[in-house]
Amino acid sequence: MGDGFRKVYTDGACSSNGRSGAQAGYGVYWGDDHPLNVSAPVSGRATNNSGEIQAATRAMQQAHENGIEKLEIVTDSKFLIDSATKWMPAWKQNDWRRASGEPVKNESDFRELDRAQRNLEVKWQHVPSHQGVHGNEMADRLAKAGARQYY
Repeated sequence: MGDGFRKVYTDGACSSNGRSGAQAGYGVYWGDDHPLNVSAPVSGRATNNSGEIQAATRAMQQAHENGIEKLEIVTDSKFLIDSATKWMPAWKQNDWRRASGEPVKNESDFRELDRAQRNLEVKWQHVPSHQGVHGNEMADRLAKAGARQYY
């Protein structure tokens, strides 16, 4: 690519999303057999959105730990991209409340995401889910494996 951005694919997964007994996980995919690939259960609420947010947060933390200053996060979650690029700045100014005055769902996850992206140049890219994009499919596999570890 030549622009200095390291590409990483992130995904969240949740079985029984929004219902009792839900199990959620996240995946971070840097490349085939890459040592930084992650498959883990979410912490806190078991939802697909928690998985999406925590995956991106972990990728950013890994970037910091490995001297990466420019990160391209590829995700199939428009919710995550819109949250990070459009809504979070307003939520922060409004003490983590939505325009309606209601508290932001997943506030603690978003606060972690906000901390993780400090001093990091992040470029977001959306890809369609389950359309054969190798990196996205691999992140999805890692996320599903992480969900199976949820307890």
